[in-house]
Amino acid sequence: IAQGLMWRAVNEDGTLTYSFVEALEASHPGFVVRVIGGAIFFFGMLLMAYNTWQTVRATKPAELAAAEQFSLEGAH
Repeated sequence: IAQGLMWRAVNEDGTLTYSFVEALEASHPGFVVRVIGGAIFFFGMLLMAYNTWQTVRATKPAELAAAEQFSLEGAH
């Protein structure tokens, strides 16, 4: 919002009140918050991938066979 308002501000002669660099500097805190949020989101995706990998790796063939047999017996 601040960046847009700065771009709309004009002097009496029609020139911009703020330069592009000043408008960019004003939006720097928003960029920092966006990077922090993106890092948290990315860390969450990595954590989900690790959790999925560990879940798949932890499955033991004996437990899988017992679960299959239980589900087959329950079907009859």
